[in-house]
Amino acid sequence: MISRKQVVDLLHFKAGSGWVLSFYLGIGVYKSKAKAYEIEAKDIMKAAVGEAGLSDDDRAKVEEDVQKILGFLKMDFKGRARGLAIFASGGTGLWQVFRLPVAVPDRCVVNHSPYVLPMLKLVDEGRRYCIVVADKTKARVFTMYQGEISERTEIFDLVPGWHKQGGWAQARFQRHIKDAANKHLKHVADTVFEFYKGEGFGHLIIGGAQEVRTRLFRILHSYLQRTLAGYVTVDIASNSSEVLAAARRIEEETETRRSQKIARALLGDSDQGYMTVTGLKDTVRALEKGRVHTLVMVDGEHIEGCLCGDCGGVDVLGAKTCPYCRKKVGREGDISEHLAVLAVHQDAEVSYVNKGAGLEAKDGVGAILRW
Repeated sequence: MISRKQVVDLLHFKAGSGWVLSFYLGIGVYKSKAKAYEIEAKDIMKAAVGEAGLSDDDRAKVEEDVQKILGFLKMDFKGRARGLAIFASGGTGLWQVFRLPVAVPDRCVVNHSPYVLPMLKLVDEGRRYCIVVADKTKARVFTMYQGEISERTEIFDLVPGWHKQGGWAQARFQRHIKDAANKHLKHVADTVFEFYKGEGFGHLIIGGAQEVRTRLFRILHSYLQRTLAGYVTVDIASNSSEVLAAARRIEEETETRRSQKIARALLGDSDQGYMTVTGLKDTVRALEKGRVHTLVMVDGEHIEGCLCGDCGGVDVLGAKTCPYCRKKVGREGDISEHLAVLAVHQDAEVSYVNKGAGLEAKDGVGAILRW
């Protein structure tokens, strides 16, 4: 899973006079089985390089990045992802590969900085779930985002088998077994907390037998305890589809409550006392002044507005000049991703809510403010 820090680092990466190749590919079942993505990737990158208007020297350098990506697809990528994002710039040493848990539109962009717009939804940690399934000897960790699940790591601690000898020896040995099991669960808790600090997630789901789930919850860091979304009764040997089916029920309920809570805060129906704005005009002005703490948008909602082709600034329909650089702006069918870029550049959070929560009547956008 992509961490917020990784996306922010890419946003601030500049190649100077050099070039960055940003490559996105959706991996469907057909593409994966037939390795059709190799052919499609070549066509996508060829078209992008041809449209970039590069000098002969620059084109030769970018072609090296193209060949590196094609080599990766042929030798190192097995198609085990729903989407793929690669950022390459041989002149600056940039090479980052992200296996994405959701499909993305096929696209390639050649520019002086990475093109990260398709990845911005993945930094909404509030919609990312960690699922840990454990028993007394073993644990498995999954991540889930928008109904897609992937297994991330496996933790295994050997616990001695039950000793059959009776008397004091049995009592001592069983205490040893209990200590080993507790050590294992502590290891699981520490591993999940490190995962939380490294990549972040909004919600935790714990699976396994009730006794193990209860013991594991009690030793989790207090931060993680506050993220608990629920429990699922799945076995450590369950396959990913079974874990996903159990976790999806919790995800759907949690996402509905989360969207409603955020919408209530924005629309003034909450007693939390947040300073908020709604609607494109007021949200754009708040971004312009650096006041936005959390930008909130309706998932899948197109937000029509004006876009500056020079600096990426946005404004409402009818605007003539960019509020940031004062250059001419043009009409854009959907500026939602550009709003997200501006917010992340200002260290603001970006959060998406489900349709039906009430924000659609306010242009599908609003913000919780810093001040």
